[in-house]
Amino acid sequence: MHQHVINHTLSQSKLGNHEDIAWILGCQTPAIVYSESAIIKSLHIAQKNVIDASCHLLYSLKSCSNCEVLKLIARKSQGFSVSSLFEARLANDILGEGKPIHFTSPGLTPQELNEISELCSHISFNSLSQLERFHYKIGDNCQTGIRINTELSFVKDDRYNPCRKHSKLGVPLSQVCEIFDNNSKLLKDVEGVMFHTNCESELFKHLHETVVYLDRKIPGLLDQVSWINMGGGYLFDESTNWKPFMKAVALLEGKYGLDVYFEPGKSIVERAGYIVSTVLDIVERDGKEIAILDTTVNHAPEVFEYQYKPIVMQESSNGPCKYILAGASCLSGDLFGEYTFDDPLAVGSRIVFENMGAYTLVKAHMFNGINLPTVYFLRNTGSLEQIRKFDYMDFLSKYGANNYALIRKVNKDS
Repeated sequence: MHQHVINHTLSQSKLGNHEDIAWILGCQTPAIVYSESAIIKSLHIAQKNVIDASCHLLYSLKSCSNCEVLKLIARKSQGFSVSSLFEARLANDILGEGKPIHFTSPGLTPQELNEISELCSHISFNSLSQLERFHYKIGDNCQTGIRINTELSFVKDDRYNPCRKHSKLGVPLSQVCEIFDNNSKLLKDVEGVMFHTNCESELFKHLHETVVYLDRKIPGLLDQVSWINMGGGYLFDESTNWKPFMKAVALLEGKYGLDVYFEPGKSIVERAGYIVSTVLDIVERDGKEIAILDTTVNHAPEVFEYQYKPIVMQESSNGPCKYILAGASCLSGDLFGEYTFDDPLAVGSRIVFENMGAYTLVKAHMFNGINLPTVYFLRNTGSLEQIRKFDYMDFLSKYGANNYALIRKVNKDS
């Protein structure tokens, strides 16, 4: 009966292009499933436009650090960008030698600097203070850069605006201009420039506007350096207008002869991820049906952070059956939103959230002791491969209780 309920709920729903539902039924929930074909599709779009523009394509690890995903991306991109020592180690392990790894972070520590400079090919210091204290400690194999806050804002929500007032990210462009106006030698050892001005923008005209602005404000610095990293924060698909991107790269390459880097993250992996969950219970409260799932917004924290409503694969715009989808934690705001379906849900029904490949596992946590989703990789062949299953020891390890748990187990077994 349980399998029948699952199949009925899915087969009668709008699955779009997902005609083969075997992978949905084949995983243990809660699960996060990464699609190999979807990642390849996103990488193809990026390669076609970024690399064809003679720009270097980097992938930003902060959006998804799953090793199977990274191994696939490493074959198609030209390098990675990272923001911590652990990310730098992982990038180096996946890429091996020879491919660029770009680093920038407001939290760089002197204890980590030596190893980071050995692992990374480029370091963009986040402040003049970082530059003054650390640049002479970088080895010959790592190039010195500076992150600039262009002070040109495109993001309305200051929580996600890297160029906001009082931003901690980058040296304000006005300061950089002042240094050059005063003929200061503070930036004399800088070999590259990095900026990141946007968040989830679908308009590359913002990028072009930024490059034109930098061309006008700091031509002296652009003449001095040999490379520039344009950051990420842009979403793209088959319908994206890439002409402004091409113009931005052409200006930097043609006028200044720079090696240009672009580091998307979310656009590469977002559409490749699915969270698959099972309905645990259905309750009626104040005239509305609430379906409680075995997943939680703590598995996809940006749902709660941004207060956005994720896409459900089975939702029907005109369906007669309406439910609030709620997570399994005791957090009252653990809600995904209200959805309509063609058929009633039941205990055991599967719910699939789409576009969950970015900022899920990298931000997910075990609040309430609720286990993290089991991680699967959906191969091009259609086979579903389990990559990682979390357990009680993962929960305990965070709190330093491993030895206690092992002692209890040994005593119990004896």
